[in-house]
Amino acid sequence: MNARLRTAFLLLGMLLLAALHARRSAAQAALDIDAVDRFIAEQMRAQRIPGMALAIIQGDQVLLSKGYGAARAGQPVTPQTQFYIASLSKSFTATAVLQLVEAGKLDLDAPVQRYLPTFTLADPAVAAQITLRQLLNHTSGLGDAGYPEMRRPPAATLEERVANLAAARPIAAPGAEFHYMDANYGILARVVEVAGGEPFSEYLQTHIFSPLQMAHTFNVITPEEVAPRAEQMAQGHLLAYALPIASPEERGILGGSGGVVSTAEDMAHYLIMHNNQGRFQGVQLLTPESAALLHTPPTTLDSDYAMGWVAAPIDGTPALQHNGILSTFYAEMVLLPQSGQGVVLLYNIQSQLQDALGFLPIKNGLVALLTGRQPKTGPVSVWMVGVVLALLTLLSVALQIRALLRLPRWIERSAARPLWRLMPGILWAFVPAALVIGMPALVVRTSGRAFGYITLFRAMLGLMLWLGLSAALGVLIGSVRIVGLARRRAPRRNPG
Repeated sequence: MNARLRTAFLLLGMLLLAALHARRSAAQAALDIDAVDRFIAEQMRAQRIPGMALAIIQGDQVLLSKGYGAARAGQPVTPQTQFYIASLSKSFTATAVLQLVEAGKLDLDAPVQRYLPTFTLADPAVAAQITLRQLLNHTSGLGDAGYPEMRRPPAATLEERVANLAAARPIAAPGAEFHYMDANYGILARVVEVAGGEPFSEYLQTHIFSPLQMAHTFNVITPEEVAPRAEQMAQGHLLAYALPIASPEERGILGGSGGVVSTAEDMAHYLIMHNNQGRFQGVQLLTPESAALLHTPPTTLDSDYAMGWVAAPIDGTPALQHNGILSTFYAEMVLLPQSGQGVVLLYNIQSQLQDALGFLPIKNGLVALLTGRQPKTGPVSVWMVGVVLALLTLLSVALQIRALLRLPRWIERSAARPLWRLMPGILWAFVPAALVIGMPALVVRTSGRAFGYITLFRAMLGLMLWLGLSAALGVLIGSVRIVGLARRRAPRRNPG
């Protein structure tokens, strides 16, 4: 009887292994790598992307890990090329927090001040109410409108970043509203340091990067730490109209919210861990319950933001995802829970134009290919809009130079006209300058995010060059018109 049972169990095990192997083989066969290559090449041309790295996983397998384009002059992108992953770093911070919760060193519903007693805000009573869970969900009540961190002198350490928040004005009651803010995860990184008993970067290395065999991944607190540590770092780029321009990354505090530097090869391991309930190659970094919690938005308010992940479908397909934006790098990661597939995309360029028109079709197109559908490409590409912006800039400058040359004639003909009829034309000349000056406030009002002039200029280089040139020439034209009219209309003294 025992021999029969052993034989039956052996046969059953062999059948299960065969079924699992067949499922994995079918998934691999379903991935048409040539179709992926053609799609990526076409999109890189249309969206003006100099270089990118891609990894696709299925279950606990890496189906594809590949580089496209140039990492820097004369150097192709490979799966080992290093990129800033920007806000994808938040999920690493969240993972660290959950590990410490499992170890009994943190309580998600405890106030931050239990671990950081000196933490405070402009309203100390609100600061005392904020919990770790609210920071993870971006429901702490903090927001860029109450503390525009990007416009302030950058902190050099996590401790300083937290201390600077004493000037932050809460914009909502803790737990009441969702407001995305990088500083939430800066606070969490400092909590990890205190509770974990080691610097944040070392904690990530010991407890996440090393167990996941992420050999080319590390964390920084500020960009100045990158150069000595990154042997295969990609060159970041800005986009001027339709032309990528190599540029260094902006200075600023990144720890906890955007400081991880990684590769497509390493990020595939990270996706596998999240795809397999916190487990990677026999190592359990998180319990299944903690992994599920990271992927689950709060039920107490209408928000799809979980903990370093966003639970939002892609063309009707349930998905967990997050993007990452720095001034010269962009990143995306996606998990498809129903099929066990995942994608990570790392780019060495970033612009508002590509964020609006370029990166989304690539992500959605790859998800379409993974789910057996044809990618959809929009009628307008970054290249087309860049060319149109360049033409508009040339046309605007030409018209304004023409107006400058004709100013004497305009003043002569306008001297006898009523002032109220001339004011619209004079005021219109100052409109581009008003837009440039008011751009940061406009961005805060429309998006809830706060950025300084330099960051906005770099993110919208073509648009800001157009507006900047138009503003400078417009102020010159408007000022000359005002001075010219004043002189023409001034009462002349009678010599006698």
